[in-house]
Amino acid sequence: MPEHTTHGGVRVDDAGPRWTMWGEVDAAVQDRSEDELVRSLQSAQGPVTIDLTDVTFMDSGGLRLLYLSLLAGGEAPVLVGVPERIRDLLEISGVLSQFTFVD
Repeated sequence: MPEHTTHGGVRVDDAGPRWTMWGEVDAAVQDRSEDELVRSLQSAQGPVTIDLTDVTFMDSGGLRLLYLSLLAGGEAPVLVGVPERIRDLLEISGVLSQFTFVD
């Protein structure tokens, strides 16, 4: 797990675009990360890949960050290692079909 905070967070990898999320991805993480994620989408070529393998919790703030990945347009964002509870959250929100899932 990345060591940026003990709470949770998002890292933007230069190669990609690729985001790695970990821990509790909530409104506090959204507040800290949203501007950087939007900037990463401005130069995106192809779909955004988001690694959710180490996410332990996600609320509406984290869900909003996933929605941001839809702004890249074109191909569906690729979600990697999606925990079942996050998949359920996407299904309940009605956006499950807008993402591609990779285990």
